[in-house]
Amino acid sequence: MNYYYLFLIFSISGVIISFLDLIFKKFKMFFAFSNILYMASSFTAVLYSIISFVEGRNLLNQTFQVGKFFPAGRIVLKFDPLSDFFILFIFSVFFYISLYQIKYIEKIGREINPPLFSFLYGIMLISVYFVLISFNGFIFIIFWEIMAISSYFLVMTKHYIKGTKKAAFLMAVIMEIGAMLIIIGLIILYLHANSFNFELLKNLTIPGNVKEIVFLLFLLGFGAKMGIVPLHIWLPEAHPASPSGVSGVLSGVLTSCGVYGVVRFGLYVLHPLNTALMLGSIVLIIAASTMFFGVLYMSQTHDIKVLLSYSTVDNMGLILTGIGASLYYHYFGLPGLSALALIASLYALINHAFFKSLLFMGSGNIEYETGSHDIDKLGGIFKGMPLTGGLIFIGILAAAGIPPLNGFVSEWLNIEVVFLGFHIGSVLPRILIFAVGAIMALSMAIAVSTYVKLYGLTFLGLSKSKEAKKAKEVPLSMNIALLIPALISISLAGFMFLYTPVLSKVSQSIYHINIASKILKNYIFIPYYSSFSASSPIYLFFVSIAFILILYILYKAIVKPKKRFVDYAWTGGGSKNLINPHAQVSALGFSNALRIMFNLVYKKKSRLEVQNPEHPYELKNPFPYSTFYHNSSGYGSYIFPLIEYYLYLPFIKFFEKISSVTTELMQNGSLNLYIFYIFFVFIAAFFIIVLIPL
Repeated sequence: MNYYYLFLIFSISGVIISFLDLIFKKFKMFFAFSNILYMASSFTAVLYSIISFVEGRNLLNQTFQVGKFFPAGRIVLKFDPLSDFFILFIFSVFFYISLYQIKYIEKIGREINPPLFSFLYGIMLISVYFVLISFNGFIFIIFWEIMAISSYFLVMTKHYIKGTKKAAFLMAVIMEIGAMLIIIGLIILYLHANSFNFELLKNLTIPGNVKEIVFLLFLLGFGAKMGIVPLHIWLPEAHPASPSGVSGVLSGVLTSCGVYGVVRFGLYVLHPLNTALMLGSIVLIIAASTMFFGVLYMSQTHDIKVLLSYSTVDNMGLILTGIGASLYYHYFGLPGLSALALIASLYALINHAFFKSLLFMGSGNIEYETGSHDIDKLGGIFKGMPLTGGLIFIGILAAAGIPPLNGFVSEWLNIEVVFLGFHIGSVLPRILIFAVGAIMALSMAIAVSTYVKLYGLTFLGLSKSKEAKKAKEVPLSMNIALLIPALISISLAGFMFLYTPVLSKVSQSIYHINIASKILKNYIFIPYYSSFSASSPIYLFFVSIAFILILYILYKAIVKPKKRFVDYAWTGGGSKNLINPHAQVSALGFSNALRIMFNLVYKKKSRLEVQNPEHPYELKNPFPYSTFYHNSSGYGSYIFPLIEYYLYLPFIKFFEKISSVTTELMQNGSLNLYIFYIFFVFIAAFFIIVLIPL
């Protein structure tokens, strides 16, 4: 209780200080002070979760009830292993992002309203906390909406930049569609249980077809927040429009809350068994589509933040794969593998939260110095920003799944989970899960190539703009904020044995089986069946470091290089004769082979085929940031927005037409017509009351 009240004191104090600063506008240090209070509240939340997992017992099941006469049931707040786990890593992200944005927002403070930004950020932080501990569906959806509204206004921070309002509006539309689906699912459960309490809903017996419908409603509703295909289109719009700290929150916090919703409602509350085969198949198909489209479009962009947003889509597919596999194994009576698949999914989730927020903050460092996050306007900035470059390099290695960092460990664990599908007795489910594994492997390979492009074209080679050439290190506090997730990512790779018991307790709260002792022995990770395979992240981590050091020592001792030729990297080996920096490889040129290979998806066209270069396509693209028209070094290429064009634009055009027709019919200025509408509504209401029995 003390930690709970401390969190409220610190966070609400930060909100109040921001509000006072917003009204009086006389306190220059209030923005920094409010963020320090947010850091304190986040640290308190993380500390309570750590103590809960270390001590266990009653601390992992704390319940508080408020409001005896609340119409929708008592307000139930509960700290259980699932909520504590999400609080643990989500508020770790909040901690260092609060530190990061003190200096970051200071630079753009003249264009925005820092007190308002801090106020909204505090509201969002508090709402996320109550989303994770609310055990009443009615209260949950209230805080869910507060979180969505505050995130909408945070995305609108740079409202003065063209396209920001459209991006925020698109995000709001997708979020509200998801919220409506969640509300419908909760109403269906309420009609069967006459309660919104999660404990009562968990023990509720409902028909299988109803459970399937509710599960799919929750999957799509929370999937909108996760960014699953085809509900992902807000991510590449909102990220480049937002300040980099907000982008880190969107990717590390909001998408994680979406995963929390799927696990809490889909697995904890509904716990499907008889319907798990069909639901697992749907989840796996969505996961495969999310990975496939996410990584393909990720590889083609030249904007760092758009690239990272599509990488988030790809990672959400990976995380969803573990959840789908968990449902499969649960259906086929393999509880150990079901718990293992959930552990793999959650492990990938926490890894993603840390390395992706690190990379978004790193893109903020680049933007802070160069004013751009366009890869083709950068290059050679490692020379001026070596500390930023080194920290981002750690994030790149983790995100690309390069051993021995945490991204590799989580990807390897998920591949093992998929390969364990040979224990499934039925042929078609086995084929499906292996097919998803093949797409997972493809996405991993393309992701590595794309991250090589990102780092090479941004930090190496010659500078392609004056701003990139003059770039220097950002304030120290911003790099300290990057250092924290970098160190956490390293610890997640080398010390997985510290996190495995925590993950096992979370899976135990859902599947009632503790597999910690069965999957970890002497720092060797065994995926539940020792006859299948075994690996050791900690051994791999330290052996890799030792191997690199040995190679370096041998190079120094045996080769003994006497002459060293130092020149710009990433220039094709001829930087001395390279007059024009734009003659270096571009983002467009680097990914050209993939465009040729997957042209069926991309439908690539060049500018030379277009008669009017200024308007290459008649299509009005309502997605300003994720447009795939790319102009580099005098050559243009257009990647067709497949999902946006075939799925969303027909809806947009349909509603535009309906709106125009409705406006003409209902708002034509005729008083007689308005009187008729009133009369019609009165008659309709009368017949409804008379004909429909109570």
